This record gives sequence, C-alpha cells and structure tokens, in this order.
Amino acid sequence: MTARVIVVLVFAVGALLRADAAAIVGSAQDPQRPPIFRTAVDLVQFDVSVLDKQRRPIRGLTAADFTVLEDGKAQPIAAFAAVDVPSAPPPGATWMRKVTPDVQTNDLAQHPEGRLFLILIDDAMLPFDDLRSARSAKDIARSVVDRLGPSDQAAVVFSVASANVQNFTADRSKLLRAIDTLHLGSASHMLGWDSARGGARGLDGDILYRQGSLETLRNAADVLIAAPQRRKALILISPGIAVDFASEGQPVLARGAREGGVSLLRETNSDLVRQTPEMFRAMRAANVTVYSVDPCGFSGLFDYVVARGMGTGNFSTLASRAPPAGYRWLDANSPPGLHQLARHMANVNMDFLMTTASNTGGRAIVNTSEFEPGLDGIFEENSSYYVLGYAQPPKNKPGSLHRVTVRVNRPDVTVRTRDVYETTAPSTELRADAKKAMGRAAAGPVADGELPLEVVVAPVMMPGQKEAAVTIVLGFRQPAVTTRTSQTLELETSLFTPDGRRRGVPRRQSASVTLVPGGGERGLTRYELLTQIAAEPGRYELRLAAHRASDGLSGSVYADVEVPDFAGAPLSLSGVWLEALPGHAAIPKDAFAGLLPIVPTASRDFARTDAATAYYRIYQGGDSPLEPVTLTVRIVDEKDAQVAEATGTIGVERFGPQTRMAEQRFALPLRELASSRYWLSFDVRAGKASARRDVVFRVR
Repeated sequence: MTARVIVVLVFAVGALLRADAAAIVGSAQDPQRPPIFRTAVDLVQFDVSVLDKQRRPIRGLTAADFTVLEDGKAQPIAAFAAVDVPSAPPPGATWMRKVTPDVQTNDLAQHPEGRLFLILIDDAMLPFDDLRSARSAKDIARSVVDRLGPSDQAAVVFSVASANVQNFTADRSKLLRAIDTLHLGSASHMLGWDSARGGARGLDGDILYRQGSLETLRNAADVLIAAPQRRKALILISPGIAVDFASEGQPVLARGAREGGVSLLRETNSDLVRQTPEMFRAMRAANVTVYSVDPCGFSGLFDYVVARGMGTGNFSTLASRAPPAGYRWLDANSPPGLHQLARHMANVNMDFLMTTASNTGGRAIVNTSEFEPGLDGIFEENSSYYVLGYAQPPKNKPGSLHRVTVRVNRPDVTVRTRDVYETTAPSTELRADAKKAMGRAAAGPVADGELPLEVVVAPVMMPGQKEAAVTIVLGFRQPAVTTRTSQTLELETSLFTPDGRRRGVPRRQSASVTLVPGGGERGLTRYELLTQIAAEPGRYELRLAAHRASDGLSGSVYADVEVPDFAGAPLSLSGVWLEALPGHAAIPKDAFAGLLPIVPTASRDFARTDAATAYYRIYQGGDSPLEPVTLTVRIVDEKDAQVAEATGTIGVERFGPQTRMAEQRFALPLRELASSRYWLSFDVRAGKASARRDVVFRVR
C-alpha cells in the first residue's frame, strides 16, 4: 500500500563505458539568465516569507529589516534578494498547454525565484464510489496548475496510483495528463461498520489506506525537504486521514472488545498518532508548508457516510441513536447511530486537514464547495518572499546541524522560514571528485542547473531484441576559449520507472573534447554528447548527470520517455530526430552508426538560412497483414495558426517484410517561416490504430 513518490536517488557506480572522441568545436547558444545571486563563498541560503495578519505578503523590505541568528549568534547577511513572482502567463496558443516539447533542459534550476509545488492527490482516502469528489479533486489540481508562474515547477503524486506520478516539471501538459489519470478513491470511512454482522463490527478496510496515505504524505514532505532552498509548498487534496488523537487518550480495554479487527484498528491509530507530530516537526524545520484542500466540499464526507451506511442495511434501526457517554470509537463492538458515525468521521478527518495546515504554517480550505478563493489566497501569500544568504561559519563541521532564527523589525507579522540546516562540505571539495559531484547533481527531486544542459531522448526499435534503444543527445554550453583547449566530460545515466524503481545499473561514460577559439556567439560555444541506453516497453524517467573537468562544474537534467511496444503494437512511432546544417560538434559522431542514418542534434533553435530535416520510423507490430498508413504532417505557429499541412499514404510496399518498419524524412521549410515558435506534429493512422509525435522548434 505504500506509495513510492518522487524518487530521491541513491548514487551508485555502474559499469564504466569508455567513449573517447575528439572534436573541433565552435557554435552559439543564448546565454543563461543568471540566478538571483552568486558568491565565491559557501552560503547558507534560505527563503523567508513575511505575512501580515491577513496572510498577505509584506513587500518592500530590505536586508536591514532582517536579523539572522545561527545557534543564537547574529550572522551578517551576505546576499539578499526580494522576490516577486510573476503571475501565471496569459494563455498562448492552445497547443502550448497540450504539447510536450521534445527537448528537456535544466534552465529552471538556475532560477531560485521559481517555486516548487507538490500536488498530492490522496486517492487512498477519497470515497471509493463518490464520483463528485473525484471530479472535484481533479478540478482543484487543474486550478493549481493554471496558477503556476513561468519559473515554477510542480509535481503530481497519488497515494495509491504511484505508477501515475509526474515528477517536478514546468510542462503543464504533463501535469494535466497525470491529473487526468485520477479515478475513484479507495476508502469507505465507515470504521468497519459497513461490514458488521450480527451487530459486531467487521474489519475496517481503510486501515491500510490510512497507513499508505500518511506514509505518502511523509514521503512527499521528505522530497520537498531534499529540494533546493527555494519557496516550496505541498498542496494536499484529501478529505483527511482519520488519525483519532482524542480516542487515543482513552484507556485501553483488556477484554473482548480488544480482539481481532478492533485491536488492529486501535494499534494502527496509535502508530499514526506517534508518527504525525514528528512529521510536522520535520516539515517546520525545512519550511515545507502544507495547504489542505477538502474536495468533498461542504458536508460532503458526512453525506457520503450517511448514504453509504443506509445502503448497507446495518443502521436501519440505529440511524438516530446517539452513542452513550464515553463511547469508544476505536474499541466499540456495538454500533453507533449512523449520523453520529458520519459526524465523527467528518470531524476527525477535518481535524487532520486543519492540524496539518496549522502545524506547517499553511491554511486549510475546508467546509466549502467554492475552492477558487482559497487557491487564490495560497498563491497570493506565496507570490512575494525574500532570499537570504550568510557565509557558512568555518568552524562548522560537515554534517553538523545548526539552528537558524530569522527576525523582522516589523510588528504583527508572521515570519516563515526553515529553522535548521545541515553543514555541507565546501563546494570546492564537492567539485574535486567527479563521481560525488554527479551523484549530488542527480540525487535531488529537481535537476541541478550549475552546468547548463539540454537533452533529447528518442526510442527506436532494435531488430530481434525485446528491448528498444533510447538514443540520447545531450547538449553542453561552454564559455568560448582563447586558445586550443582539451578537456574531459563525465556522464552518468540512470533509468527509473515512475514509481521510483531503478532499471539496470547507472552507466558511466567519459568523452574528450577539444575546443578552439572563435565560431561562437555571445561568448559561448556548444557541443553535444551522443549515447544510448536499452529499455523495455514502458514509461520511464531518465536522469543524466554530467561533470566538466575544465571548470569543475556538474549538473543534471531529467527527461521523461515512453518506449512503445514496437514489436507488438499494431502501429507505433519511433522518436523524431532532427539533423541540422550547420550543426554542432557531436561526440562521438558514429555513436548511432548502424542504428540511425543521421547524426541528430538537440538544437531546436534555427535561423531561416539553416537546413533542418526530421527523421523518424513507423512500425506495424504483431503478425497481422500490413496495412497502408495515412500520414498527416502539420506546422502550427505560436498564434495557433496552421502554416503548413501535408497528408499522404504510405503503402505496404514501404514496410520491410521482416522489420515491418518504414522510414520517413521531412525537411523543415525554415526559409518560408516567420520568426516564431512552432509545433510540428506527425500523425499516423492504420485502421483503428493511431500514433503521434511532436517537435517544438523556433525560427529566429
């Protein structure tokens, strides 16, 4: 029942795959927007929210308004920034909210002003036959996504359907697709009285769901605790978890009422009661704020329990009977009145939502079916905050814990920030060991942007093998050099299922590259490392960590990839590769020899004078007779105007009799396109089967 949510990776050394190559490099790339502040010393960095009595953020403060103490001793503020988060961007082209770009970058990791929101949809505790609550939970989650700012990232987690997790991303289409996978919930909220026989309570089927729900909440909090020090919040969409603190204080009975399922119910509740305060303490220490939203709405859970109880027939003569004074909800073997049971369950669940929010500095949106004002308030109070940093005292040993206190010289304000930090090794020490540096870069829930990276991953069938090849084109950006310079790149590649299970072992790879002066623009040059990894059909997260020896920088980039069942699916598409002239240096150029007839690039930014060609493959799996395939190619601009469309039929003679595969190429009409961002789609259909691949590119 335990859900494994956003994985925090444990670094492991895999097989060393050597791929030495030399390249003469000279190309261009737009410079990165700098982070809010950088400094040569190691900083203790944290975000601080300052709210008034109405929970509105107080703006306009300066560093002089803050006092920072570590273990009670004042620390000089070495870095300070006031952050006002831009509102959600106005809706652009419709496709921009529905189409996932095929290039993934770690650019947002360099924006400390970007917030992290973890959306936890508690499908374990949603009533299992209440369609209204499930729809409401989806609507709430979608409204959260609609409010995300341009530098924000969010993740979607479920307490039961862990395979549908979406890790942190700024891609709203991925978040919405994950939200749409939500189905009806799992819980009955009846404390076992729905399965009563002869007046004796049955086993409470929600016990495992409550345990799994709380563990998922704790795991989700751990993920945010491990995330970079920026504004972060956990939005819990749940009717609540029935952790009954009041009943826990009652004396324990030692006779018949403590038998079987009743005993298990009390023991489970005792365990949850013990876990909850420690979870709250960890959240407060890391400044993880929880906002609770009850999708059941006004009286929703109460009405649900009443309706379900009436449907069982167990309460027909007991609906109005109140339980006697001192009634033991966890130990009782005689049923309560139905309305009293409904009121008790509604109150205990709501108490959990309100307690969780108040203990972490958040707010609870409960007892209402109008969720939008509450969601507006959540985003308003997180729309402005401050980022502070002070030099890590040299006497602090790595791994030691220190108490941090932040004060503001304003009356009647609430200050929220983390109150504990752990001393880390100096950055110079971390950079000295490439393996450790890459492990650190790929261990967090969001990518590390210290070394700017971008990647394109594309699956392709390997004939005669169950596994497919996932090709990887990893783009690097490098300050231009003034003399011929050789350096070494290290790469670590890991593959995970959505619920956090590692597939295979991490693969390590080295490559050498030679840089020459000139050829770049804006003082930057670009080159690309080509590699691949094998994967069976399924959905995965690919984590790549890289280290550049010349400057000691490390970074990571995460990419989602879905590998089709090329051999079995009636119709499927490989990934789409782009080849461009002039191109960037590829290391090594023959990495895909025997697999692809082109040398692909991760670049999706072209001048009108460039030449770019898309290459992809169409597969008809299984052993049914081959069919003609209808192909439609469209190009749509950023104003939702379709600027090109072509439709044709690919005859069965184009498909190899053994491979059941047909190759396709498409030349991008760059000279005919205005400066804009474009969506290029390839749709194929054969009978009732269909498949589509998307590419997003820009013409400058």
